[in-house]
This record gives sequence, C-alpha cells and structure tokens, in this order.
Amino acid sequence: MPRSAVSRFLSFIGLAALWAWPFWLLTAVLPDSVDIVAILVGAWGPTVAAVGLTWRESGRSGVRALLSKYLAWRSGLLPAVGVVGVAFVTTVAAIWVTSLGGVPPGFPGQAPPLSFLPVVILVNVFIGGPLAEEAGWRGFAHPLLRERVGPGVAGTAVGIVWGLWHAPLFLLPGQTFAVGGTDPLAFVALTISWSVLFGVATEWAEWSLVPAVLGHAAVNTFLGTYGVLSAAFYRPALVVGFGVVAVGSLAVHHATRDGVPATPTA
Repeated sequence: MPRSAVSRFLSFIGLAALWAWPFWLLTAVLPDSVDIVAILVGAWGPTVAAVGLTWRESGRSGVRALLSKYLAWRSGLLPAVGVVGVAFVTTVAAIWVTSLGGVPPGFPGQAPPLSFLPVVILVNVFIGGPLAEEAGWRGFAHPLLRERVGPGVAGTAVGIVWGLWHAPLFLLPGQTFAVGGTDPLAFVALTISWSVLFGVATEWAEWSLVPAVLGHAAVNTFLGTYGVLSAAFYRPALVVGFGVVAVGSLAVHHATRDGVPATPTA
C-alpha cells in the first residue's frame, strides 16, 4: 500500500480519537445526568476527521461529495433493507441457537415492544453512532483502503480500528452501556464483521452511506436497545453468526461484482 494511503489512514485514526476521547474522558468528572451529551458529541469523531482531511485534500467540493452519500437513497435503499434484514435474522438466529442450550429465548431487554422496531431503528440513526460515524468509517476510510487491499482486508482493518476507537468507553466506570454492555473482545470481533458487511453493502449501493447508517442503527437497536449483547450467554452465537454473515457477504460480493469501480466515482 502506498505510503500516502497509510499516512492518510493513520491521520484519520488520530483525528477521530483526538476529537472523541477528550469528550469521553470528561465523563469521569461530569455529573451522570450530562454524561450522555459528552458521549454523543464524541461520537462525531470519525466524521469530523473525514471532513477535515477531505477539506484539506479536495476542498468544499470534496466535502460536499462525501456528505452527499448520506442522501443517496436511490442506490442505497435496497441494500439497506437487505442489511437490516440480515442483522435481524442473525440476531434472532443467535437467540434461538443459544436457547437450545436451555437459555430462555427472547429479547432480554424488550422495551419498547418489538412492533416499534422501525421507529426505534430510526431514532437510533440520529442518536449515537450511525449518523455521527459513518461518513468516517464507510465514507472515507473504507474507500481509501479498499482500492489498494480489497474489500475484505479494508473492512477488517476499519473494523479493528472502529472497535478499538471505543476503548475509553470500556475503561471508564459506568460507560459500557454505550457499547452494549459487552466485553472488549466480543465487541471488536463484532465490529470487524459489521465493518465487512457494511463495507460490502456500501459498494453494492454505489457508495451510498444509507445501508451503513441503517445497518449500524439496526445492530445498535437489536443488540443494544433490546439488551441482547449485554446478555453474556448470547455473545458466542452473535460473534459466530455475524462472522458467518461477513464471510458470506464477501463471497457473494466477489462472485457477483467483478468490474464494479473500486472507489467512488463522485
């Protein structure tokens, strides 16, 4: 990989952490009632980094092209529906497989009712990571690496960074709710799988960010809002299930998308 790409990727990582981590570290001294504000502001780190680097490299037109990917519904809607459906089916399958070992099946933190799922997903688009992060992860970092190392390696690399970027939320007392109440190893394993899946979906959507945003909101909803990830007995099946999905999506992508441009044309 050319040094320029490595430098840009490392700069992106550094800027994303430089924005997010000070806000998250503030939660150690802020009152509990305003912790969430600092966490939500910090979540914009990847997009702040992507916008800053894109502005430096391409100016206002580059930033406009980057952010316009959020609005590319025509190419992004069908892949988005597919990603949300796959995330739901994988979660339900993990719950069902785990229940075969004697664990009562169901969403352990079920509130609100499952009939409200579309509304909860939509709320999760705007609260937390999906809208705040995806211009960075899938809008900037994935295309940067994908052109040089392919979608699998690019998705894996971005997924590792994505997971480790959340490190302060695991280390600070009382903040693990922001990462689904899980352990770091399972979380990083999941972010790798999600990153591969969302990266492939982004390419399928002709670089629209709609599938990544809605997919991110979906896993936040299914595993976070409904408490599935915080239940330790479900984690092995979730990690395996999403790993299988990531490998499968990559295999389908390689088999069917030869000739698709490796980087955004806009």
